[in-house]
Amino acid sequence: MLILCITLASMIIISSSNLLCLYLALELQSLSIFILIARKKEIISRVESSLKYFVLSSISSGLFLLGSSILFLNGGSYEITIFSSDLYFVEKSLILVSLLFKLAVSPFHFWLPDVYQGSDNKALIVLGTLPKISILGMLILLAPNNKLVLIGTILSLIIGSIGAINQIKIKRLLAYSSIVGMGFVLLAINLYTFEGIEAGIIYMLIYLITFTGIIIIIDSTIQEKSNIIEMSNLLGYNGVILGSISVLILSLAGIPPLGGFLAKWFVIANAINNEFLISSIISIICAMVAGVYYLRLVKISYFQHDRLFLVWKKILLKEPQNSYFYGITLGMIIYIILFFLVSPQIIQEIVHFGLLEIF
Repeated sequence: MLILCITLASMIIISSSNLLCLYLALELQSLSIFILIARKKEIISRVESSLKYFVLSSISSGLFLLGSSILFLNGGSYEITIFSSDLYFVEKSLILVSLLFKLAVSPFHFWLPDVYQGSDNKALIVLGTLPKISILGMLILLAPNNKLVLIGTILSLIIGSIGAINQIKIKRLLAYSSIVGMGFVLLAINLYTFEGIEAGIIYMLIYLITFTGIIIIIDSTIQEKSNIIEMSNLLGYNGVILGSISVLILSLAGIPPLGGFLAKWFVIANAINNEFLISSIISIICAMVAGVYYLRLVKISYFQHDRLFLVWKKILLKEPQNSYFYGITLGMIIYIILFFLVSPQIIQEIVHFGLLEIF
């Protein structure tokens, strides 16, 4: 039921043409996610994460409502088309900051690692996908070539790459990885060309599919105890799982010729073609830094032996039961990643014709 509410809110956000309707949809989405995270109230970390999300989401909603109210007082309209005007800089900035806050774009990212860490895996799949798709879809319409978005792009690339290096928790690492991913998507959106938006959507789709696959593997192997060290000796645990997570992690790292590399290449190539040279150089450097901590995960999975406490844990505790649904979903995700490697033009054409319908 909660996931249906989040899906409904996401669809309303994408199709909204009115700021008041957009605000109500954002609130429905935020409240549904809050309940989804906190549904196991006996676990303190879940309650803590849900309260952090609720409080900070309320601040974001307040900024959105403030910007919309001032915009209505000065412009006399709640219609989104008013954003095309060169006036109302302060009002539009408040609304954009609110949306960037919900996307956890730096410097409004500080809540994301804690919320990711305290969420269970099923809630994390929803939190890391549906809200991002819907809000990014609205951001494409609201913020053509906006300097505020460009600043958030550069800060997200830098802070996300540096922040993930010393993380010992998988979910916190994925949170910083998500911040870097938002940086790449916003770089493409900020070009505000058809090709740039197309590259941004392709990158977002590949990233979210890969993210979902990694969460499924975490849930089926180490479950909620998400220390990076617990990924050690996956080769001895399950060779298929190890091969799958290696493909997904290397794709996130942008190792050629996997889907993640091609998606990053599309974004950076379009940025260079549109003379965003400094942003392109920063994104390349940050992608190289990000590759370090991704490859560290692969190294731990392949070459690091279990610590003594992990050996006893596997002996004493029951191994997690893998469901057929998770196996089928993971297989489809790996297939999409490898299919994009073999025939990227098909996914490009799907996104291309989808954008033609919208614009």
